[in-house]
Amino acid sequence: MWWERWIPESYLTKSTVCGVECVVGDTGTSFEYSILQVKKKKIEIVSEGSSTDPPEILTLAKKYSSPITLAINGKGVIIKKIIFSENDSLELKDLLAQHLAALNVNDFYVQFYKNADHTGHVALCRKAQVNDLINLFAKDKTELINVFIGPLVCNSLALVASSYNRLATSTHRLELVNGFIDSIQSGNSEEENLTIDDLKIPSSKMVSFASGFGYFTKQTNYQSDNAELNSLPERHTEKIKTKFLLTVLIIVAFLVSAVNSVLFFQKFDESSTMEAELNLYESKNAQITQLLESYQKKKNLIEQAGIFDDKKMSVYADKIAASIPNEILLRELYFNPEEGETEEDSLTNFSENQLIIKGNCSKSSLVNEWINILKSQSFVKTVNLETFIYNSEGHLPNFVLEVDTQ
Repeated sequence: MWWERWIPESYLTKSTVCGVECVVGDTGTSFEYSILQVKKKKIEIVSEGSSTDPPEILTLAKKYSSPITLAINGKGVIIKKIIFSENDSLELKDLLAQHLAALNVNDFYVQFYKNADHTGHVALCRKAQVNDLINLFAKDKTELINVFIGPLVCNSLALVASSYNRLATSTHRLELVNGFIDSIQSGNSEEENLTIDDLKIPSSKMVSFASGFGYFTKQTNYQSDNAELNSLPERHTEKIKTKFLLTVLIIVAFLVSAVNSVLFFQKFDESSTMEAELNLYESKNAQITQLLESYQKKKNLIEQAGIFDDKKMSVYADKIAASIPNEILLRELYFNPEEGETEEDSLTNFSENQLIIKGNCSKSSLVNEWINILKSQSFVKTVNLETFIYNSEGHLPNFVLEVDTQ
């Protein structure tokens, strides 16, 4: 897919791999293993050994988080050298028809290892035998990434073994031409070891090291028509790509979440500050509204009381007071009195241009004379005697006058 082009090549392999050589003998199967690790672009052997117990190797592989490559040697493995010309077909089915015509290919796993000098080797082993060995390692969540038949996986060392004429493995002696395997003889010799810089690979670990080395250098060592084996490295690569994609997506999601969190908290702080200011302004606005309503009520009361009207109530009051006879005692004087009782939430109404006079007098005739005096005033419209009580005692008024002015 298009996104795969963005994956760095270094991410397509793991940093650690466990190479295992399965040596099948008459008395059983033994295992030679090498755990390789890449550190600072340099391959190191972090663990190696021999075992007859696959779970021991699986435990080590888990410890180093290493996928496993298998190489199968010994009893049941058939290897045939092939020489071809430039015009020969290198399709595996054509090679098998020409060189192994009697072989029932459906019963075998077949691999073709090509050299650089128009030679190569066909390696095959019965499927039942290979599957049994695969089942020993393809469990306990351990990832099996490739299976090699025979010691021909040592071709992956061609670049570093080009100066060698021969190499030895745990089961064979290998004659080399330009680093590639030219011929294979049974048996081994501890003399033909391989040294790469300061790294020395013993013959017993040559095959297991070569399988891990080929993995790190991304070499395709063989050609095969067996989908069961071809799918192993393909699944491994797809798994790494998928894991890389998921990791990138998680990182992107995390970064987006982090940015969103920063923006959210920033906006949240701004929103909180703005909300606090709005609450303050809202409180002040409510106070202002309440004051305006109170002012409007008081203004209405004042206007209804006639304070703002162009009247001369004080002048009228002075004239009325000046006309009071000495025998009459003025007790109360009301300007624009309230009109009856009002409800608690209602505005108070006042009688405009009206005065209420309350006083004490023992003689009704004097009150009548004063009423006549008031009626003679130019500013008086009407005068009504509302109340007169003859038996008034103490300081309580015994008469009430209602005066309407112009």
